[in-house]
Amino acid sequence: MSTNLKLNIPEMDSKHDEFIEIFESIRTCTDENFMPLFEKMIAHTKEHFAFEEAIMRQQAFYGIQEHLDEHSALLNEMIYFYEKAKRIPAFGRSYINDYAYGKFERHVINIDSQLAMFLKGLTET
Repeated sequence: MSTNLKLNIPEMDSKHDEFIEIFESIRTCTDENFMPLFEKMIAHTKEHFAFEEAIMRQQAFYGIQEHLDEHSALLNEMIYFYEKAKRIPAFGRSYINDYAYGKFERHVINIDSQLAMFLKGLTET
């Protein structure tokens, strides 16, 4: 994982590292492994988002609704491309190769960083 994406919240960084591992596997896999790895990425993303959402609720994070909306949009988009890839594999490859990492990176920088700053503030007081 790129150091500029580290949030210095170990649990969040670990989830992001796991996503990167799956993403790198799917980006470079054979056609035979593409759909199973895409499914694994979706399952991981659901678990990852549920983990963050539980923290936000537990800590009464002020930006929870924006974060929830972003999670919903990202997951729905991922599932949309997965479903399209079942019929047109190149469509799924295009999503992975051209869009998915950028979406992940923007989410970490623009959305997850807010949660990380909030959580760090809790430990400083």
